[in-house]
Amino acid sequence: MEANKILIYAPQNSSRLQYTLQLIFHDLLGIEYEFTIDLAGFHSSTGAKINYSRQQHQDAIFFQADELLFDNGIKPLTVMTGEWQAIKTLFHHALPSDLPFDPFAATFYLVSRYEEYLPFQPDDHGRFPAEQSLNYKTGFHKIPVVNHYALFIKQLLLSRYPGLIFPEKKYQFRLTYDIDMAFAFREKGAIRNAGGFLRSLKNLNLKEIALRTKVLTGFDGDPFDTFSYQQSLHERYEIHPVYFFLLGDHSLYDKNISWRNTFFSSVVQDIAAKNEIGIHASYESNKFPKKVAIEKERLEKISGKKVFRNRQHFLKLQFPGTYQKLLAAGITEDYTMGYSSQTGFRAGIAAPFYFYDLEKETATNLVIYPFAAMDAALYYNLELNATAALQQTKQLVDEVKKVNGLFIFLAHNDLISINGPWKDWSEKFEELIEYFLLL
Repeated sequence: MEANKILIYAPQNSSRLQYTLQLIFHDLLGIEYEFTIDLAGFHSSTGAKINYSRQQHQDAIFFQADELLFDNGIKPLTVMTGEWQAIKTLFHHALPSDLPFDPFAATFYLVSRYEEYLPFQPDDHGRFPAEQSLNYKTGFHKIPVVNHYALFIKQLLLSRYPGLIFPEKKYQFRLTYDIDMAFAFREKGAIRNAGGFLRSLKNLNLKEIALRTKVLTGFDGDPFDTFSYQQSLHERYEIHPVYFFLLGDHSLYDKNISWRNTFFSSVVQDIAAKNEIGIHASYESNKFPKKVAIEKERLEKISGKKVFRNRQHFLKLQFPGTYQKLLAAGITEDYTMGYSSQTGFRAGIAAPFYFYDLEKETATNLVIYPFAAMDAALYYNLELNATAALQQTKQLVDEVKKVNGLFIFLAHNDLISINGPWKDWSEKFEELIEYFLLL
């Protein structure tokens, strides 16, 4: 064995186990490892080694193995929870082991989203509710526990094999925008604006009638058009966000400006020239999967860029169908993984990871980028004022900084407007960006 490589033994191999080892050791810890089912060879090795089985052997680090990573299929599980070093644990036990839980099974259960394959009561949009997740019920949804599990393993390895060298990991953040509705009033056409006037009149919303009139007559800017403001922030703070554009055909829940609109297209082109972009797959694409490829092609035609990123509109994510259709459409990065009604870590991790298809029992080449907070959830669902939303998001950032992970924030152009519905959020948004950058 090489001096800076870890030998890992298990009595049998599986795709679940290989996927988990790759995530923990290669992706999170950045150290080489070798896997073996040869017990004699494992005994004779003199380097760093981990025994993942039901029986302790020699002086190697020993993790009592749950059956999850050697099983096939999807079935209801009884997951025992506990705590270790003030971090919630899964597959907790009282058996002989160097950790009182199975860190490999816990990691796989969370990042595979095993529970989302099982029957659940969906919300009004067919989504898996955050409140039904084990993370939320057990109270660890705001902690990236998988990153902590990896660090527990690192601590054990260094205590037993102090000569090991791990690369330094640094905290990172990424700002993302969903452009569901580029403009509040302009470029919507006479019929949609007439309907808007009638709704405002019916609700006696005279302020909105006045603003709509000013915008449409050219005396005021559209309140949702915050794109120049966004770019000024990016340049000031030297950050490089990712934009996701909704280009689906108009429907009940897909109400952006038409992708054929020349002014909207020019806005997309200008943003794409300065930032990374992706498709915001429409609500209707969940019913008609071929729409993902169609919408992706539209963005490529408008922007002149190859499109390989996606985030689902309304965060509609169903396992494994959503990710299977994205792979079929040529998407290799997805940013949908997060809560629609809460903040926190839906997959228990603050780092990108590959989608494991439990239905096909195989790892894929689709990289999932989980976000930890969305402005719409903070405002509409949690009903927080700007100050409270800033504080809650800062706390999540602090948790990611503890594990040197990746923090992703999801923003919307309308909510950061000084004329938008969220009072004072524009100011707090700038303060949040500054906090993102603090090391």
